[in-house]
Amino acid sequence: LAGGILATAPFHWRGDLADVDALVREVLVRGMLAPMPGRQDVASLARWLDAIPARPAASRGEAAARGEALFRSEATGCATCHGGPAHTNNQTVDVGTGAAYQVPSLRGVRWRPPYMHDGCAATLRDRFGRCGGGDLHGRTGHLSGAEIDDLVAYMESL
Repeated sequence: LAGGILATAPFHWRGDLADVDALVREVLVRGMLAPMPGRQDVASLARWLDAIPARPAASRGEAAARGEALFRSEATGCATCHGGPAHTNNQTVDVGTGAAYQVPSLRGVRWRPPYMHDGCAATLRDRFGRCGGGDLHGRTGHLSGAEIDDLVAYMESL
């Protein structure tokens, strides 16, 4: 949620909620059975969410530098969807999980376990295992264990 969340609309895993109002209706009202807040309350919530500062990036060592090269390489394709300053193209795609979900920003990803839309990856390294979508979610099946460790070191530095 940190670092200018309003610029990442549409919201939710499937990227099907156009704005914070729709998000509140889906999560708070439909999911939690709460009454719908007034427009000013929703607008205040949106401003508050958008103002949450991004956590600072971690320092990068040699493993993270090697991981960044892998991340940005055409061979893996990670930066195709997780590129740019927000580390997302903000698209909704199926990455081998059987349904299309919004590409999340990887900024501060180390602070958000578990990973994947259903929480099947307890760690970032687990994301590169069975629940991560295989080579439909970046092309990482050819990477060695050490290269996966480097890639994870880079992701944890974001």
